[in-house]
Amino acid sequence: MKASVIIPAYNSKERLYNSLLSLNQQECDEEFEVIVADNGSEDGTLSMLESFQADFPLAIVRIEQNRGIAYGRNQAIRKAKGDILIFHDSDMLAEKEHVAKHMKAHENDENLVVCGLFWKRIYSFYYEDFEEENKRQIAEQFGAVPAKDKQELLQQSDIRNGTFLEKSYDLDIDFVHVLKSVLEHYGDDLNGYHMPWRFFITNNSSVKRKHVENVGLFDEGIVKYGFEDYDLGIKLHKAGMAFKIRRDIISVHQEHPSNSSIDDIRTNIAYMCDKYNDIYSMDVHLVFNGPFYPVMTNNIMGDIQTLHKHPQYAYLLEEFLKLLQIVRYRNLTPDWREKGTEVTVTDFDANRVKALLYDAQKRIGIHDFVIAMTMLASDLLQIDLK
Repeated sequence: MKASVIIPAYNSKERLYNSLLSLNQQECDEEFEVIVADNGSEDGTLSMLESFQADFPLAIVRIEQNRGIAYGRNQAIRKAKGDILIFHDSDMLAEKEHVAKHMKAHENDENLVVCGLFWKRIYSFYYEDFEEENKRQIAEQFGAVPAKDKQELLQQSDIRNGTFLEKSYDLDIDFVHVLKSVLEHYGDDLNGYHMPWRFFITNNSSVKRKHVENVGLFDEGIVKYGFEDYDLGIKLHKAGMAFKIRRDIISVHQEHPSNSSIDDIRTNIAYMCDKYNDIYSMDVHLVFNGPFYPVMTNNIMGDIQTLHKHPQYAYLLEEFLKLLQIVRYRNLTPDWREKGTEVTVTDFDANRVKALLYDAQKRIGIHDFVIAMTMLASDLLQIDLK
């Protein structure tokens, strides 16, 4: 088997049907399988899967109780026969060459992570639990807000003939704007970009199965919604994999009420920062907590990698991580002022830091790290390092 398409699903029967229908339309000369991990759905997902007329080998992994997306994906991976894992989601619509392009991308590169275009969106069903902004967009696009829950907004013929692509739009949020700006600056090969795992979104990405197995699969300790894909991306990056963006590999997300909450996001960010709490994983802390623009963040990481080559500057990295941890605490504890539970650094040796910063700037040419360290020390500790 050349490839296995991995799809976790939870109470998304109608969107999952559309997703499988789009996979039925694939123009692919080589055989691929689809494995759906049903995470304890209670909406008839299982019966739909058992009756779906698939044009590909379809395997179902039924998990009686939802133990998180990471657990579900791992169960599907353990059942996979394909050399390549293509990560898809239950709410994604794949364009007709989606699978073939993912397969082709790995033919001449053994150590590649392929990240397809993931920010396209479409309304395929109306949900009563939509946010007001979603309802406004639906009224604007379709002329009125439907009267009943799960009313169909996208025809199956649009999926069969591929015209759903013409009806999709780009997600307009800061997260997408940041990633688009990164691509504008570093290109789709991400040359010179030190945090490529930010593009590893598992609704449209692929990698050889052996590499996923070698880094230990998804972290099943991430139970709440989100960030399990970033975690796997970080592990693949640390293992030396190359990442490439393929904007021509398109899948479209069917909009639905959010699966996550602010508390879920904070919980998972805290988990990630605790897991990667060392000076060799500062990219994680900078992405989740750093108050710097994307290009500066990347420049800081470049300086950090340079500092790692010179052990005499380890103290600088240790103190910088402590400052980022203060930022993390403030970000994840928005009422810290009211609670009176400020976190600070009590053993910060300003004179030593200042001397090392000056020496590192003069000897090895670091620049943005010096600015960042100076800014954080001033803002968080009221210490002047200039």
